[in-house]
Amino acid sequence: MSKFWVITSQVYKRRVKTKSFLVSLLLPLIIGALIFALPKIIDYFGGSDEPSKIAVIAENPAFSMAIATDKANFKVDKDIQTEKKAKKSLANGDIDGFVTITPVGKEVTAVYTSEETAGNALITALQNDITSVTLQQKIKDYNITEKQLASLTTPVPVKNELLSNDQLTSSQKEAMSAAILMLTLVIFIFVMSYASIVAAEIANEKGTRIMEIILSSVSSTTHLLAKLTAILLMLLTQIAFYGICIAVVMIGGKSTEAIQGVIKQLAEFPAYYLVLNILFVVLGLMLYILISAIIGSMAPNVETVSQFMYPMTMLAIIGYWGSIAAANAPNNMLVIIGSYVPTFSPMMMLARMDLLAVDATGIFISLGLLVLTNVLAFWLAIKLYRGNVLLYSNDGLFKTWKTSLKYAKRD
Repeated sequence: MSKFWVITSQVYKRRVKTKSFLVSLLLPLIIGALIFALPKIIDYFGGSDEPSKIAVIAENPAFSMAIATDKANFKVDKDIQTEKKAKKSLANGDIDGFVTITPVGKEVTAVYTSEETAGNALITALQNDITSVTLQQKIKDYNITEKQLASLTTPVPVKNELLSNDQLTSSQKEAMSAAILMLTLVIFIFVMSYASIVAAEIANEKGTRIMEIILSSVSSTTHLLAKLTAILLMLLTQIAFYGICIAVVMIGGKSTEAIQGVIKQLAEFPAYYLVLNILFVVLGLMLYILISAIIGSMAPNVETVSQFMYPMTMLAIIGYWGSIAAANAPNNMLVIIGSYVPTFSPMMMLARMDLLAVDATGIFISLGLLVLTNVLAFWLAIKLYRGNVLLYSNDGLFKTWKTSLKYAKRD
């Protein structure tokens, strides 16, 4: 047991002290901070708070007065009364654009002229201001009272009544879909990062041809388990670091609207789903780590690891893209089938589960298959590792796999 912890300690300390681990630790935090601050950065540099400088060309002065009153969106140059002068001011950069309002029978048409495409917010603001004037005019023409107007314009409320309590509202689905995309992306990044680390760690010593010396003092099973334990401790270190960071942000920013919104969403979601999410994430990472250990033990050296890892990389990519499909169409037949495949279920079933698109039976069947596959992968990793660590073959992954199975059957 002392040899086990010596190997574990050496691998763990060596890995956590690398620059790549520090980068992988801090990069997600930097990206998260940038995503959170992006709207404020855009507002700051885009100058979206500044009202647009415009001119109003209209025979009825009520239009110009109504738009000028809307100071949050517009700053009206009242000296410009003609289209000719408006075009000249626009060319000189004195105004951002001008709106020409023309009566057509009992209605009016409005055209906004500018050198750059106007945003939807500007056009909507103009529509609201112009409509308010025409509405007031029609009230006078048709002798409509304020009470009658309020009755005519009051929208009919439509309430979404759910047949059961295990369904999400539209707003909850939108928020959960966005959260799922972020979560599955994090899982995919973790899978690719730690799968590469495991495969490279195991193949590294094979490349130096010192495995014979190592295995003369420690069993192959102890050697493998020590390395896997060290990698898992690395993973737990990273997860614990993020957990502390999230806790600090939640506690420090609990008074902010964004954090309160997150807390509210979490409070409305079934609590036991958090445990299921953790199980799918942990078991999914474990499965890919074990597969990587098997592949790494078959690779003759570090240089060939990426070639041997290619099929597993494709499985992870399919699982990630499947989770994107699941976030948009959780009841699609291909998505349903994929959510029960152990290499895909950590991402696809997680997406379907968080959207409440699958019942408890389906969740536990998928989870059970994932557990059984992990047990099988663990048994295979130990069984094959004994022969693979002393197998130096350049025949490629699939031929080496066949040779590895032959060696395993002899033991």
